[in-house]
Amino acid sequence: MRIREPWPVARTRQRRRECAAVFDGVPSGALGDGLEIGGGDAFVASLVASHCRSLVTTDSYRPRLAGGGPALPVNVRRLVCDAARLPFKDASFDFVFSSSVLEHIRDRGPVYRELRRCLRPGGVMLHIMPSRIWKTLQLIFYYPHQVVGGIDLLLDALANAAKRRRSPAAGPTQALDTNRWSDQRKLTFKVILQNVLPQPHGEYPGNLSELRGFGVRAWEREFAEAGLRAHRILLLPLYSGYGFGFERLRRLGERWGLSSHNAFVLTPEGAPSPALCWFERAMRALGPSGPP
Repeated sequence: MRIREPWPVARTRQRRRECAAVFDGVPSGALGDGLEIGGGDAFVASLVASHCRSLVTTDSYRPRLAGGGPALPVNVRRLVCDAARLPFKDASFDFVFSSSVLEHIRDRGPVYRELRRCLRPGGVMLHIMPSRIWKTLQLIFYYPHQVVGGIDLLLDALANAAKRRRSPAAGPTQALDTNRWSDQRKLTFKVILQNVLPQPHGEYPGNLSELRGFGVRAWEREFAEAGLRAHRILLLPLYSGYGFGFERLRRLGERWGLSSHNAFVLTPEGAPSPALCWFERAMRALGPSGPP
């Protein structure tokens, strides 16, 4: 029993919406040989695979790759490696992408150099990044999330106790398992203290620096310093980040051009402009580039 939809379920649906917004107009196999960094359990890779001839999804943390996940198509290979030291030859991929990954890397310079090295001439990068809107919603809904989360835990405990009373021989009840995302955390005194105040989402010293760093212009400057040119900035669907629905407000915000994440379509500086017609559908559906 829960007041709201569990966040792993909401996040799975959100990832589907984001990938649909970006990739639905891409023909099958049009992206060529693809590389994903920070792929985790390969859920996003399972959504993108049909648009690639082949796809390698990587993560630096082995348990994330071994922790279940969806059944993958035969053209997908999973690999444990560091994004700053990729085990591939130069110019190995036509398409390189990540989803909500780069903000978790403290020193991104070596990663950008490796991604450029592995990209073929005429290839394209796409990085989905959180926006200032997402960070603002994270801060606004932090304490409501904590309160509702505590109530959800209490309701779950009461429901489990009632089930045990009805069926003592059944043993402990099983926690919700989405088979893609885990939201189970041990509740310790240290964890409670850490959650008194909202923490930065990524590798930033504080919430204010993260709010500044998540701006479109801030990402564009960083990409430019890494020798990457942004050809398109796609606005992606809006969501709260905690599983709160607010569907009417969400749809209204999207009509106003609000976006929780932005997708940056990039090529190395000096490279010829690629054919990006398969992103035009997403741009028409979600509005112009350049959100706040």
